[in-house]
Amino acid sequence: MRILESLCCLRKSRWLLVASLVLLPQFLFAQWTASVGAESGDQGRQALAFLPNEIWIHIGDSITWKLVTKVEPHTVTFLIANQIRNPFNVGCPGYTPDNSPFDGTACVSTPPMVNGQTFTVIFTATGNFKLSCLFHENMQGTVHVLDLAEKLPHDQAFYDNQAKSDSKAMLNDMLQDMGKDSHREHRSAHAGDGRAGRSRSDRWRNAHPLGLTIYAG
Repeated sequence: MRILESLCCLRKSRWLLVASLVLLPQFLFAQWTASVGAESGDQGRQALAFLPNEIWIHIGDSITWKLVTKVEPHTVTFLIANQIRNPFNVGCPGYTPDNSPFDGTACVSTPPMVNGQTFTVIFTATGNFKLSCLFHENMQGTVHVLDLAEKLPHDQAFYDNQAKSDSKAMLNDMLQDMGKDSHREHRSAHAGDGRAGRSRSDRWRNAHPLGLTIYAG
């Protein structure tokens, strides 16, 4: 009986050890969240940005990015130093699974993401790492990974508020730009210079210099 009881206790101890190895990192290291892209309610205005586009974390922490746009596709991609930026359908080459580690020595990338999809990266080395979207060349961000002894400048609530504020500002800027364009077209039409009659396809996609995309009707 004592031998059976000892074996039973040993098995329980092993299960506790395995469970601790799985669960302990979740308590030791922070799990941050961020957004990919932003869009207006009618989906006519698309902000090409990682929100926030700059974040400070500790080594061992993870960040989960969530795609919040229904129209514009994106990737979450970390290239290594001096790596050639491939098209979105090539990837690293290839793509990496969710919860991939990144230390700056091997590329990490999602395939084209769909609305609501998430992707988590675990940062296993200190440094400053550039985040890119393979669909949009100017869509970039930065992750600063600090040593555990260093103090972080912001918490998750700060980044959530910043992301909300930045996305609202970007979409509002586009709305104002669209108003200015309409006013210029109206004046051109009255001037009779022939430049106001752009086709729908000509106006469908106008790249904004600040990384914003406007879909015009």
